[in-house]
Amino acid sequence: MSQQWNPLHDLIHLQDRMNRLFEDATQRQAGRGESTDGFERADWHPLADVFETETEYLIALDLPGIDRDALEVDVDDNRLTLKGVRVIDEATQHRSERPRGKFYRTFAIPKNVDQALVSAQYRDGVLLLSLPKRKEQKAQRVEIKVS
Repeated sequence: MSQQWNPLHDLIHLQDRMNRLFEDATQRQAGRGESTDGFERADWHPLADVFETETEYLIALDLPGIDRDALEVDVDDNRLTLKGVRVIDEATQHRSERPRGKFYRTFAIPKNVDQALVSAQYRDGVLLLSLPKRKEQKAQRVEIKVS
């Protein structure tokens, strides 16, 4: 079986190597798992899709192979934060292409989200977060008699 030639392969490979060099340099400077800027350091960031319907916002994150108990999701001050860790048994591993270690994502959420009703479902390696919108209070016109 032959592999199709991709003219961008070398460029993509070079970009990946440069990204790793910069990540390694900052991790050596700050110490793994710590940050010099006060923000949480992560080994990787899960990919996400964000959708909006009439009644809610939805965030879908790809997290295959993550133990449900390793996920931490919270909402605070119009910010949704997701953290966790992917642990892979290296003794039986022959190749590693999926990211592992600590992950961290944060999303600014609109003010019209009812933070008390945010929910999460984890199924088939996808974490689906539902952020319901508050019901709009329609402005009412009140006529006031002047006496």
